[in-house]
Amino acid sequence: MKESDNKNKNNMPRLNPVSARIKEDVKAEENLWLRAFGLISPVIIYMLYVGLLTGLAGATLNGIADKSEEYAKYISNNRTVINAVIRTVVIIIASAAQIPAFISEKPVLVSGDGNLARYLKCIFLGIFSALMLNVLLSLIGLTGSVESYNELAKRQFALPLMLGIILYGIISPIAEELVFRGLVYNRMRRNEVSVPAAIILSSLFFGIYHFNIVQAVYGVLMGLIMVCVYEKYGGFIYPVIIHAVANSFIYILSSNKIIGKLMTPVTVAVTGALSIWLFISIIRENQIRD
Repeated sequence: MKESDNKNKNNMPRLNPVSARIKEDVKAEENLWLRAFGLISPVIIYMLYVGLLTGLAGATLNGIADKSEEYAKYISNNRTVINAVIRTVVIIIASAAQIPAFISEKPVLVSGDGNLARYLKCIFLGIFSALMLNVLLSLIGLTGSVESYNELAKRQFALPLMLGIILYGIISPIAEELVFRGLVYNRMRRNEVSVPAAIILSSLFFGIYHFNIVQAVYGVLMGLIMVCVYEKYGGFIYPVIIHAVANSFIYILSSNKIIGKLMTPVTVAVTGALSIWLFISIIRENQIRD
């Protein structure tokens, strides 16, 4: 080796152990942030699809309205229903775009020993927990104090009953379960996030996703129930059943003005006790998710 090469080699700055450790920590932190983004990216992607498609549909609708006064009048008179139909189509498309990622998680749709008793438990847990939380949030004054929630509720319950059930009781629950339990929660577990942390974080994301305090509180609590049942049973169908039944039941009661008659502490006590009993019954079953 030439003498000049030896001098260059000797003059090269050496990395001390502390600096080396810092560099390794920075790299690990960068990987951690990338991993974190990967865990919540299904929510971001889904919301981008919904936002872009809704904007495109709105622009198309405005373009149609500008063509003639007759079109504009028809759209104005039927704006609520038209928007609901658009949202239904948008959610279906946005959900379909997530299916390849969902399949890559290799979810179990129905656990091997699924039976009628499990389906019934999920159905009644959805009914009782949704009613209990809706009445409780109303009695403590939370629902009446949030204007954004009240405006949203008016638009939702202004729809024809069947259209409302299709959108809020079937399409939305399937889409949201696909994103939050099927993708976010499964990715957390695959990335070695502990079960308690994955349960809490996925439920918090589900609540925040709804963008108003009433639905956020409701979403976190219902999210905890649904993800715990998913973790216990292992079948994707079970949180979907709870979510769909809960939404449909409350939508029917609210659309027919029945829920107002149930706004009593007795309703909270009875439905709360039944919800806790059903939840504990599910958690204490012998089979644990693989």
